Amino acid sequence: MLQLNLACEPKQKLGRSLPRRLQICAVALLVIGIFFRFYNLDRKVYWLDEARTSLRMSGHTQTELVEEIYTGQVVDAATLQAYQRPGEKDWGDTFHALQGNAEHTPLYFLLARLWTEGWGYSVANIRGLSVFFSLLVFPCLFWLCRELFASHAVGWVAIALVSITPLHVLYAQEARPYSLWTVEILLSSALLLGAMRTTTRWSWVLYGASLTLGLYTQLLFGKIMIAHGIYVAIVENIFSKRRLSPTARSYLIATGMSFLSLIPWLVLFFSNLEQVQESTATLNLPYQFSTLINEWVLNFSRGLIDRELGSLNTVGLILVGFAPLYYLYRKTPRVTWLMILALVAVSFLVLALPDIFLGGQRSLRIRYLIPAFLGIQIAIAFLFVNQFEAGGWGKRLSQLMLAGLIIGGIEACFASAQAQVWWNKSIPRSAYYPAVSTLINQASNPLVLSDDDPAALLAISYWVKPNTHFQLVSTPKQLKVAEGFAPIFLLNPSKRLRNRLERKYKIRPVYEDHSMSQPAVRLWQIEP
Repeated sequence: MLQLNLACEPKQKLGRSLPRRLQICAVALLVIGIFFRFYNLDRKVYWLDEARTSLRMSGHTQTELVEEIYTGQVVDAATLQAYQRPGEKDWGDTFHALQGNAEHTPLYFLLARLWTEGWGYSVANIRGLSVFFSLLVFPCLFWLCRELFASHAVGWVAIALVSITPLHVLYAQEARPYSLWTVEILLSSALLLGAMRTTTRWSWVLYGASLTLGLYTQLLFGKIMIAHGIYVAIVENIFSKRRLSPTARSYLIATGMSFLSLIPWLVLFFSNLEQVQESTATLNLPYQFSTLINEWVLNFSRGLIDRELGSLNTVGLILVGFAPLYYLYRKTPRVTWLMILALVAVSFLVLALPDIFLGGQRSLRIRYLIPAFLGIQIAIAFLFVNQFEAGGWGKRLSQLMLAGLIIGGIEACFASAQAQVWWNKSIPRSAYYPAVSTLINQASNPLVLSDDDPAALLAISYWVKPNTHFQLVSTPKQLKVAEGFAPIFLLNPSKRLRNRLERKYKIRPVYEDHSMSQPAVRLWQIEP
């Protein structure tokens, strides 16, 4: 009879290492995953979120850019690029620029500045920092699996899975904090388990330091702290005892100190709350509940194999994802399964519940769900190792499931490696860059008019020739079209700017973007 032995049994002893041939396979997948992280690092679209990274870490602000460039004066692409790299701006300017975007804590951006000062600025170099952090994921993942299962085998299988999972590869190549955040999720969880096991002062100090680093990398790290708090509270039976155990006291001290270290930034956050709310307004856009469910399912399949599947296949993939969590629950003691389930459940519910009851799309940002995917993948690794040692039909079924995830992951990584734009670049906002820039670059002396988002114009500047000229305005009244250029293009204009130009010129569509649900003209050409 086909079964996975899901009956409740005492914890099984796992082999400390994989058989030789499986070790070779795991190392081979790790090498493949590292290759994909470096491949075509500078070929993919450097989209507007990454342009904001360069703007902030270089010490410039969007306000400064608008005041100096959006004046109606003609500037070239090289001038725009000067706002993307450290020049005359010093570290104080960088920290000042970061204070203006308090929704993002500053650690990653400060490290990006340090990295570019050492290695020079280019798209490949700044993304190289994220690749470097993504390589640190593997030892931290192995350490966490050792703390959870006392098994090298689970660690190696988890590394093999994570190395070729499209979600982790895509964000390892993006100049944003997500690969560093992934390291801190795994590191802090391993340090917590180690501190609870050894109960030494230094182990708790290191755990508290990891929390501080996590909070100063991503405010979303607060989800991990909530998961850890639930874990310690249940394991230590805090609510059923009159006194706190030494472990619980040490945990509260470590957590309290890390929270106190964040107070200066929280003061900055709340003093700029209006600006923060404006910057994060898109997260509050309402979605119907049915749409939320569809997007959750889509993100689940994207996260594991980067595919949009049919309904039947999607149900199968969800079973592949959540059956290992149930198996983990039935086969391991509470101190093991609770950590993984807390990471998965808290990571999702903290975002999904506000979306359901208050409206919004926080839970639709797949990068915010990285902790949940890590937990599911660790559970899959445990299932495979356990069933491999048990033998029988369970072994064959788990091998089939693992092979499907690996093959699907490699295929998806290969496909995305060849593409200039992939879904993680927010296709509606960046898919048009290559096509539009190709049309502009075909002209010998073009002029580009626009009042578009400054970050979008900075992103476009990576694709056009350095001597391409721009005339940018913040209000249509500022624009007096410069002479001596041909052709003259209009890029992503507001309706007001387009209407103003239509009074004097004939404008015709040149490029229509079909990547959105409703096609939109991105580029126009102006004729007398």
